[in-house]
Amino acid sequence: MEFEIKRIITIEFSDDKLKVDLNNLGEYISKRLSERDYGSSVVKYFWGFELFKFDGGFAQFFRNEIESWKHSVKWFVTNSNLDWNEVHKMNELQTLKLIKNEILSSIKRIEKMKRKPKDFDYKNLILDLEKILTEYIENNIVQQHA
Repeated sequence: MEFEIKRIITIEFSDDKLKVDLNNLGEYISKRLSERDYGSSVVKYFWGFELFKFDGGFAQFFRNEIESWKHSVKWFVTNSNLDWNEVHKMNELQTLKLIKNEILSSIKRIEKMKRKPKDFDYKNLILDLEKILTEYIENNIVQQHA
């Protein structure tokens, strides 16, 4: 399965306030999932990382909780909204833990959809991503500071 992080980051804080390399994280997840199969209904999963001030001028352009299945191309899209007011204060480990939680939570929302993919084992995707993200955190943060 393919996995891609799509990002929208407002300029309300400078880029260096985001302590996580989303390109590196996305590549790591994608490589780890590339040989995995979660059914024939979804071949690519997009997670939208939307970072803006919840009380800022851009907030009006964002909406919460998107779950969208593009059945003709077998793509699935979810998103998470993150508040710059909180993220800019976090260190890399805290930010990664937040991202992990948000990715997993966004996939869990599939359960509540009225029209979901018929052949998509999202529960195993959640289990695999739990392991993959934990490994990423341990390999990139915990070991670097040991």
